[in-house]
Amino acid sequence: MAALARLAEERKMWRKDHPPGMVAKPTTKPDGSTDMFQWECKIPGIKGTFCEGGLFPCTIRFSPEHPHKPPLVFMPRGFLHVNVFENGGVCLSILKEVVPGHLGEVSGWRPNFTVKTILVAVQELLSNPNFGSIANDAAYHLNKRSPKEYVQRMKEQTLKYAPKDEDDE
Repeated sequence: MAALARLAEERKMWRKDHPPGMVAKPTTKPDGSTDMFQWECKIPGIKGTFCEGGLFPCTIRFSPEHPHKPPLVFMPRGFLHVNVFENGGVCLSILKEVVPGHLGEVSGWRPNFTVKTILVAVQELLSNPNFGSIANDAAYHLNKRSPKEYVQRMKEQTLKYAPKDEDDE
């Protein structure tokens, strides 16, 4: 299966070269085997943004048609972000086969995109929301009503995802 071979190659490439602080690995099935079609990831917040200090979990679900079809990327359910649906689904142009016209001249999915490409794009989106593509009305209206309160809520959420020191346990 071409998708499995590609994902195995992605795993090798990731082990050799990935952004500092990022984690991405295939999950383990109940029988102990590796599930190459679902990866658990952690994305550090960008320094100097309201995401700094956070280590945000996300899941990438690849289809058997990978790399010809984009994967689905999910943050935790209820994650507060204008570009994250209530179910955690991430709304990002590079994760779309066809980019809706309202997003303008942005690129959609390309088969040469890698796990690294996806995670770097999600990392950027977390710190720089796209208010022109609303997936979460609550986050959008909070920002519209009070940008200051919006940033405060984002900082509180970041604290929730800050790595815990082993000494604190």
